[in-house]
Amino acid sequence: MIKVISFDLDDTLSDSQFDELIWRTEIPKAYAKEKGMTFEQAYKEVTTEYKNLWGKAAGNWRDASFWLTHFGLKTTWEDLLSMLHHEIKHFDDVVPVLEELSKKFKLVIISNAERKFIDAKLKLNHIGKFFVKTYSASSDFNLKKKEAQVFKKVCEDFNIAPNELVHIGDEEEYDVTAPKSIGAQAFLLCRKGDKKSDFKDLHDFKKAVLSTVTREGNKND
Repeated sequence: MIKVISFDLDDTLSDSQFDELIWRTEIPKAYAKEKGMTFEQAYKEVTTEYKNLWGKAAGNWRDASFWLTHFGLKTTWEDLLSMLHHEIKHFDDVVPVLEELSKKFKLVIISNAERKFIDAKLKLNHIGKFFVKTYSASSDFNLKKKEAQVFKKVCEDFNIAPNELVHIGDEEEYDVTAPKSIGAQAFLLCRKGDKKSDFKDLHDFKKAVLSTVTREGNKND
């Protein structure tokens, strides 16, 4: 029986425009301004350093504040958020699906994103109210990506068997393979429809979950 449903965040509930602007526009712009160079020069240096520290900075790699300090910038996360909060967007199916599923299941977020990014996105449309807990692979586990141990922790926290957890996300390795490795149910979402997936939107995912619960209920009658 399904008891907890977990959602990936980026490209599952929210698009990635906000993140792209933070990493590839605003941080390089701040670097260029404070270091006295062109944006093109700054972009090259900043993105090169991103690549250099991939796999070396662990969970910090996804923390914008870490990079601002690493680059010796006066710009803060609050400055970036103030400039770009209007760029945070959820997909149209998110609120109605979360609203319905939250009436029957405990909902959680399991994301690679750093905690500040998660908190900022959950404020939009007040969708944070639908989730009983959020998990950040980078902030809570110091990991670059979601691994099996993250899903194990969720099961431990809610005192459920792995097969009572359902997860959905857009990355096959981290949103499907990782949770399935511990026995959880997992589904691949591809909103662009450019690769093979289980679902192309959350409405169909919701229908599948509810129909599963109905079948399980009939078996127990």
